[in-house]
Amino acid sequence: MEKEGSILVGISIGDLNGIGGEIVLKTFKDSRMLELFTPIVFASTKVLSFQNKQLGINTQLFGVDRPEKVHQGKLNVVNVWKEPVSIEFGVESSEIGAYSIKSLKAATQALKEGSIDVLVTAPINKHNVQSDEFTFPGHTDYLAKELGGESLMLMISDDLRVGLLT
Repeated sequence: MEKEGSILVGISIGDLNGIGGEIVLKTFKDSRMLELFTPIVFASTKVLSFQNKQLGINTQLFGVDRPEKVHQGKLNVVNVWKEPVSIEFGVESSEIGAYSIKSLKAATQALKEGSIDVLVTAPINKHNVQSDEFTFPGHTDYLAKELGGESLMLMISDDLRVGLLT
């Protein structure tokens, strides 16, 4: 793992039928982003390659089996699953929701183990992730429980930074 000098940013992929993959792929199409930190997406290179092609983005991916094998200067993808996934953009699916949770759980585990320094979560569909295994309203509550603290959701742009408090 090339941790020295580079922040390792884990990214959960979110809803595969939604905008998560597109956001990730478009963000790292600009190679200057790879100079700032080392991104590690918890998903599947097959899924992201499919989305790359379907969306006409063409971002280079580097597949790895675990976070310790990442390479600086590349968009690393930890293959959380290997089986093929049927993606239908815009369609709500509990099967797809299960992959969102697999990604989130793998990324959270990597954070807990210290394999990544930061966790960024792509959007999930809060309806299709609900199951006996995942009963949280969304990412925020899940992360608060898993990491044993209070969570704060941040929304950030160039001109505005918002932290929601109640």
